[in-house]
Amino acid sequence: MKKIFLVLVLALTASAAYAWDKRSDEGVMVLASKHLSAEAKALVDKHLGSDYFDDVHYLYTLEQKKTAKHTPEIHFLHLGMNLRPLKVEGDDALVALQQAVEVIRNHKSHNSNEVTKALRVAINLMCDIHNLANVRIENIPHSQKDFSFSCYGGDIGKRKVATKLKYSRMWYSYPAWHSGFSGALWAEDIELCLGAHRAELSAGTLQDWVLQIGMRAAKMYRKITPEYVMTRRERNELEMINYEMMARAGYRLAVLLNGALK
Repeated sequence: MKKIFLVLVLALTASAAYAWDKRSDEGVMVLASKHLSAEAKALVDKHLGSDYFDDVHYLYTLEQKKTAKHTPEIHFLHLGMNLRPLKVEGDDALVALQQAVEVIRNHKSHNSNEVTKALRVAINLMCDIHNLANVRIENIPHSQKDFSFSCYGGDIGKRKVATKLKYSRMWYSYPAWHSGFSGALWAEDIELCLGAHRAELSAGTLQDWVLQIGMRAAKMYRKITPEYVMTRRERNELEMINYEMMARAGYRLAVLLNGALK
């Protein structure tokens, strides 16, 4: 029984290795829903209802069921040395996101299933590109795949113990630390803490956001390398960066959907 349970856990973890967890992704969408225009809200309500829990990991669910028509690369934002979008062969988060937005913009010309899928893809990928584990930068080799670095955990007596930590797991772990938070609570908490800065956090276009995300990711990658040893205090402090990225994802998702339906 333990072996079967372990296999299931590993399978679920592997398929969503670069995602925030479902509750935090749901929180991003709930946050966005608070700032949708009347037209955007009507479209979302029609196709997704008000419960987004199964929508926010739609792409990962397809992968788990082995029915995906995409590769795992769809979750990654590929950037060049200048932090501008890089043309790659195969799937790319920005390309797939832009295609979904076009369907949403021209929703009257598409059937219901296509619009529902486009909304789900937009939600999934807005979360993914704001997760700093999902940015691959041309001139930073260790950004091209997940990597491990050393991080101090608990202490044994007077001796500090450093263990290996996956870069993707670090960003995933922050939402997971708050196991009691539902998506609604995430949205409420972000609104209370950062709502006054919504205009600043969501300013610009999708292209501006990609550049800003790339700059933040590049700064992280230049500091955190496979040889890096992180203190426990530093890891705790990085949670606020992750929290801010969740807020940006939610507020920007609302701007993206509202803009597509003007």
